[in-house]
Amino acid sequence: MLTISRFENKIKLKPQIAEDLWHLEKIINPNDLVSASTHRKFVADSGNAERKRVFITVEAEKIEFHKGFEKLRILGVIKSGTPEDLVQVGEHHSLDIGLNELISITKEKWMKYDLDRIKEAEASAEKPKITALIMDEREAELFIIKEYGIDSAGKINLRGAGKYSDDKDLKEKAFQQILDLAQKAVTDKIVLAGSGFEKENFFNFVKDKDAKFAKKFILQNIGNVGKQGVYELVNKDVFSKITKESRFAEETKLMEELVKGIMSKKATYGLNKVEEALDFGAVDILLVLDSYLFENKVEVDYLLSKAEKIGAKVKVISHENEVSEKLKAFSGIAALLRFKIE
Repeated sequence: MLTISRFENKIKLKPQIAEDLWHLEKIINPNDLVSASTHRKFVADSGNAERKRVFITVEAEKIEFHKGFEKLRILGVIKSGTPEDLVQVGEHHSLDIGLNELISITKEKWMKYDLDRIKEAEASAEKPKITALIMDEREAELFIIKEYGIDSAGKINLRGAGKYSDDKDLKEKAFQQILDLAQKAVTDKIVLAGSGFEKENFFNFVKDKDAKFAKKFILQNIGNVGKQGVYELVNKDVFSKITKESRFAEETKLMEELVKGIMSKKATYGLNKVEEALDFGAVDILLVLDSYLFENKVEVDYLLSKAEKIGAKVKVISHENEVSEKLKAFSGIAALLRFKIE
């Protein structure tokens, strides 16, 4: 994410990667004013429909990030625009924001967690891109590590070509399919993880086929397969050894800390309990689920302001990350404490 300019309560931004659009979905709230170039359909004097480029400002009502299309859609009521004769103030319009397109956001007040999120998005573009290839003798699955979670990029079945197979051609064919899958991913590092020796066999295959590409691999022993294998890598700090911790990994660890903290009374949850802990100055990290924040914005913003005053950190947890179900089970808002309180 690039911050182009900031004047009073208006910030102009340029999303550069898909995760930037995801961050913007979390930053833009209903009633914010969002400005960007767009196309509108008009009927010309000839009777033919034409699409013309206009610059408009809408008051946001609904904000959606479409992962598959790398688009951010903001639906709202048009408040102003140019050329004026082509803009119908008061009508609804959807702004579709793609990569490298400028967008301006005006808020009544920018909260610190929103500004921190912009800084985080600016920094994330510099982080190495990482994938995880989890495999055993039965299957191999490639996962793309994103800021908002993990996406499966494909799975190869190894049944019949695993460690008990005598068919070398069958195994080579399966390994080549896995290699083709890995080479399609735009990545700086690939964590090759699994139990047993199949990952070593595959790694040796890669070295023979493409020694340069093999340098991207980091081997790791784990006991789980599939997504659970990726979460095991997070708990082993494998990704943080490669790069500064991703938001996905950070959120996953925070949820583990929350569960342990509830058991040891070093964490609390629920709107009233969190407010009490803030009044005691006991909150170290305030955790809030993004969907809970949007549904209870007035109450939560009040607590977030209190958190800023006592120097507590604020982490807005993405509902896209599967581990957020743990926070949802604890009402959607919780706090890790500096000390136990009665």
